[in-house]
Formats: sequence, structure tokens, C-alpha cells
Amino acid sequence: MGKCKALGFRGRLMLAMLTLVIVTSVSIAGLMMLNLFEEEKARADRQLEVAENVARQTIESRTQLVTSSLEVVVQDFGFKSAMASRDLATITSALENHAARAGADLAMLTDAEGQLIANLQGLDNNTPLPFQQLLDEAHRLGAASQMHTWQEEAYQILIVPVRGPGIRGWLVAGFQLNDGFAGFISKLTQTDILFTRGSHPGERLLAGSLDESLLEVAMGGEANSSKDLFNGSRYFTRSIVLGGPPELPINLLVLTDRADAMGSYYRLALETLILVLIALTVAALLVLLTARALVRPVLELADFAVNIGDQRDVTPPPNRGGGEISLLRRALINMRLRIINRENRITHSAYHDDLTGLPNRKFIERQLQSAFEQQREQILLGFSIGDFHAINETLGFHIGDQLIIATALRLKGLLPPSGTIARTGGKEFIALLPAMEENPLQQLITTLRSHCESSMLVNESPIKPQLIIAALTLPQDAQSLDEVRRRINLTLKNAEHNGQRFAVYESGGDELHLRELRLIRDLELAIEQGDLYMNYQPKIELKNMAFVQVEALVRWRHPELGFINPEEFITLAERSGQTQELTHFIMGQIARDSAAWHRDLPHIGVAINLSALDLGDSHLPDTIESLFSDWHDRMDRLTFEITESALMQDAGTALNTLHRLRKIGVNLSVDDFGTGYSSLAQLRQLPVTELKIDKSFVLKLNTQSQDQLIVKSTIELAHSLGLSVVAEGIENEPSLRMLQSWGCEKAQGFFMARPMPGDQLMPWADEFARLA
Repeated sequence: MGKCKALGFRGRLMLAMLTLVIVTSVSIAGLMMLNLFEEEKARADRQLEVAENVARQTIESRTQLVTSSLEVVVQDFGFKSAMASRDLATITSALENHAARAGADLAMLTDAEGQLIANLQGLDNNTPLPFQQLLDEAHRLGAASQMHTWQEEAYQILIVPVRGPGIRGWLVAGFQLNDGFAGFISKLTQTDILFTRGSHPGERLLAGSLDESLLEVAMGGEANSSKDLFNGSRYFTRSIVLGGPPELPINLLVLTDRADAMGSYYRLALETLILVLIALTVAALLVLLTARALVRPVLELADFAVNIGDQRDVTPPPNRGGGEISLLRRALINMRLRIINRENRITHSAYHDDLTGLPNRKFIERQLQSAFEQQREQILLGFSIGDFHAINETLGFHIGDQLIIATALRLKGLLPPSGTIARTGGKEFIALLPAMEENPLQQLITTLRSHCESSMLVNESPIKPQLIIAALTLPQDAQSLDEVRRRINLTLKNAEHNGQRFAVYESGGDELHLRELRLIRDLELAIEQGDLYMNYQPKIELKNMAFVQVEALVRWRHPELGFINPEEFITLAERSGQTQELTHFIMGQIARDSAAWHRDLPHIGVAINLSALDLGDSHLPDTIESLFSDWHDRMDRLTFEITESALMQDAGTALNTLHRLRKIGVNLSVDDFGTGYSSLAQLRQLPVTELKIDKSFVLKLNTQSQDQLIVKSTIELAHSLGLSVVAEGIENEPSLRMLQSWGCEKAQGFFMARPMPGDQLMPWADEFARLA
């Protein structure tokens, strides 16, 4: 198959056509020659059959003739007189005369009982006739004739009776099957004749019409007694059994030379072969010319198709002929046109927005890249539709799409013709304008805001959108596509949060963003490599000033940026989706650390902070049970602190998680109480056990009367709800005493202890117990 493919279309076509011509020619010639061969064989068979019949009739005719001659002899008066005289000399003389007259090669005379009276073969008289079986047949039939072998020679033996009053004796005559008789039959039949004795193999030649040089070749062929045509190496042969005993029959072989019989066939075969070769030569030339004529337009069309695939602008080949070639040519031309149209559509779709028809991000990025390469000064304006998500959610996505289309049309109509406006996101657009002074730019922005923020009617719904605008000067403010994307987004965020809803990029404005990206990336490595570590801040039970609990606080010292504020990287972890990994690390480290101090501080509990995302993790209770499996007998010493804002983000999910946590025996605390938005009704439904007053109310508790009122009221409220209270941020002893007098259960702050590593808790506990 690989070789056939390597020939190409023209080669395969020529090969197919030549193969068809050769197969057809050879098949016809072969069939014709086979029929001719069979016909020549049949003709030779008929010739041999005729020769066989002639040979049989010749032998039978001679038998009748000789029999008639012998019957005349035995009726001769002189012969009868000689036999009656019993004079041996007379009888022998008469026997010789009549044998010569009949042409017999063998002559014998016997009495009625078969005893020899006289013979010409030198046999003893008064002995039995050698052909007793033939004599018996003559007694039975009145006369007999048979082929017989005697003294290694084959004879046709005839016996006729010598009659007088009754049978007086028997006259025996024999005619040898010799070369002369074979030649006589050969002339009559126009074939060669052989007389043989015996069966093949071991058959012996007796006489024949062939030359001695050919006898060995003739006897080399196989002969049988059937009438089927027999094929030797040189002769076609027929075999006739003339007589004799079955074990040594006397055969007559009729032969015809194969070369003579098949001569006309061989001549015709040679002529046919020459004709076939001439026909194949002519056919090959015609096939070559035809293939070239047929393949040429196909090759031209193939080159045309290749050029289409290579996206070359080529002219179609001339129309050579009609039919399928013309149809293929039209198909390729139409395909080329469709490809061009489809590529144009694809190119347009690739670089244009489906909704507005404006260029898209890819298009504007190509423009920007070209501007950077040519160092052209330009103004980049970024636009964003304010409150777009609220419009989508309130009025539906269809209205939102119509608002985007209307805004795109307004921007395109108001921007200078030399500028390019593109839609780069859901609600965002970017315009690339030629460089201009500050005053024309301000006037353009004022015009854009005035027109784009004017009320519009979308599906009978009046909408007055807000347009947020950010401006960059290129290439001063950005020199790459990445910088453009990052800085226009940052500037749009700044514009969204200022009153003017417009901002110009200020150099260095994205450093914080780069820092956040790096911290997010490095935080993942810090969690995986265990670069984070835990500190623990003790909590004191105010009733007896006993050390009862610690709050677990995660810390991170970056190898290059130094100490990272926990609020910063925990917020980044929530934004980047790393909260779950961070929480698992923190609780795992707490479990390991607490196991280290458990022997010396067996009654110390641990408070752990949970975020809103933690409360959305349905596997959190199972994770806690797994990590703190050694705490099963004291799970109530675990307290999980949840901020009010975390409880409010997804109250249903958070409440479900809190109930599951309570079922495993841990305590729950509302952290930073007083800074969120939880109501008393919500607080009553939560399965919490304590409130933790935010440190902003405690830091100056001893000097701020309002803070004192808030804290005292909060403690009383918590107690009325059956909750204990923890106050954090205690910086001085007066604040501690106030809390103690108001019935606050626990306190923590720098006044008692700063956060410390787990291995420092025991020394601090000893020192605190001594001072307390």
C-alpha cells in the first residue's frame, strides 16, 4: 500500500489502466489458446481414432482374405491327393507351394486329432500342434484366427479344416507381424505403427514403421489399452490389444508426432503472442497519453488546492474539458471563496465583540503592541459601568445587554474618529486615543460623562447609568500589555471609590497589588513547607486570676519581606481560596503544640479563630474530630471564635456548621462583638457559649466613660442570655479591675501577656502564678 501511494495519482492511474489492458489481453489470448489447444488435441485424438479403426479393418480384411485363400487351398484336389497319399515329400512340397502363394510365414498340416503331418518350421512330425488352444477353438467353431506369439515372434495364426468324408486334418497358416505389415498399415492410416508384446512397463517391441532412431523415443511414452488420448513426450499414442494371453498381450500402437499434430497450434500461439505484445505496446502508449491528458487538469487542480491551503492568492487553472474535472474546478473555486469568507468572519469574530460589534481585547492589545513598538504617545481611557451587577440582577440580563450596547454606541459616537474604542470585559471598555493636552482631555471626559450618564429608555425601563473612567498616558504609565491590564484595573478601582468616578494613574500605584500577588503565591509555599508558625496569647479567668486558656495566633515571617501582618495574609488567603489549607495547617500545628505542653498544662484550653469560608466547609467538623482525636475526653476545652461578619455572610450554612460543631462538644465564641451587625434575635438563635468584646472598647476602658457603659452593658446582656464574656485588649490594671468588678469571666491583653511560642507558656505560667 505504501509503494502504491508513492506512485502518485498518475502512476496509479497508469498502473490500473495497464493492468486492465494486460489482464484483458492475456485473458482473451489465454482463453483462445486454451480452446485452440483443446481443439488441436481433439483433432489429434480423432486422427488416432480413425487410424485405429483403419488398422482394425485392415487386420480384419487380411484375415478374411487369408481365410478365403486357405479355404481354396484345402479344396484343391492336388492338395487333398497329396494329403491322402501320406507321402511326406509330396505333402511338404504342396505345403510350400501354397504357403508361398498365400504369403504365409508359417505353414503346418495336422491330422484330425492335431498331430503334425508336415510343417515348414522344422518341427517334429507326429507331435501335437503348438497352438492347441487355437485348435480347440477351430474344432468348436469350424475355423479359428488369433494373434499369437511363437518363438519370440508375433503371428496372426489361422486354422481351417481339410475336409473329405469328415474332417481329414487341419491347415495352419501364420502371418508374422513384421515391419512390412506395420509399414503397410502406416501408409493406410498416415500414422506410425508399432507392434509390441507385454504391458507397460516391460513392454517389448516386435515390429514397427518408425526408424530405429525414433523407436526408443516412441517406446518411452506410456501406453494403455484405453481409447483415451495418451500424451507422451513427443507422440500422441493409441494402444490396441490384438490378442495373446492376458499376461503378455500383443499390442498395436498408433502414433502421431506431437510436433506435426500441434504445429498449427504453435504457429498460431506465436502469432497470437506477437499480436498481444504489439497490442500491449500500443496500449501502453495510449495509456501514457491518456493518463497525462486525464491527470494534467487534476494535478493543476491539486496545486490550486495546495495553494488554497497555504492561503496564497492564486488564479484558478484554465478549464480543461468538462464533466467531473469542470465540476471539481468549480467546487474548488467555490471552496476558496467560502474559505476566504469564513476566515474573514473568523478574523472578525476573533477581534470583535459579539454583543456590541466593537473591537475586543485582542484587537486593542494588537493596537497597543504596535504603539509600544513604535513608541507612540497615546492616551488610554478605561470605562466601567457602575452598579452593572445590580442592574443585571434587578432588571435581568437582557436589559443589561441592552445597556452595554447603548453605552457602546454613545462612547463610539462621542470619541474622536482617530481613536479606537473596544469592549474588553463584561461591563468594561477601553479607548485608545492620540496624545492630547490635559484641558482637551478633561473636556472630552466631561462630555463623555454628561452624555453617557444621561437617562436612557431600555425596553421601556428608564436607566441612568454611572460611568467610571480611568486614564493612562502611554508609554509613560505603562510599557507592556501586562502593565496596561494591571494598572488600568487598579485605576478603575480607585475611580470607583472616589466621588468624581474618575482617576488618573499615579506612579507606584500597583506596588501594593504586586505585593499582594507575591504574598498569595508565597503563602501557598509557606503552607506546604511549614514556614508558618503559631504563637499563643494566654487568657486569664478573672474570678481567681488563673491561667485557663490560650488564643492561637498564626504568624509568618517572610524570608525577604520580613514579618507579615496576620490580618494581611489571612485576608489574601480568603481572596485567593487558600483559607481551607491555611485552617487545616493551623489546627494541625495547634494539635501538635498542645500535645507538647499537655503534660505540664493539662487544663489549658485553646481558642481558634474561624473565618466565614471555614463555616462554609461541610467537612470542618470531621476535620476537627480527626485532628484533635486525642482530645475526645476534653473537647469542651476547644473554643472556636467566629466574627459577627462571618456569621452574617451565609447565615444558613454558618448556623448548620455551628450546630454540628456543638454536637462534637466544642465551645463557640462570637469574636469582635460590637463591631458587626448581628441583632439580639440572631444572637439568641446561635449555639454560642460566650461573647468576646472587641479590643477597641477595652484599650482605653479606664479613661473612656462611653466605652465603660458599652462594655458593662454588653457583659450584663451576655449574662442575661446565659453567655460568658471574654474581654481582649487589656493594657492596664484599672481596666482589669473594672472588668473583674462587672463580672467578666475571662480577659486577655498585653497587660497579662503578649503572644508567645508554645514552649514559653510553662515558664510564663509559673511566673504569673507566683505574681498573682
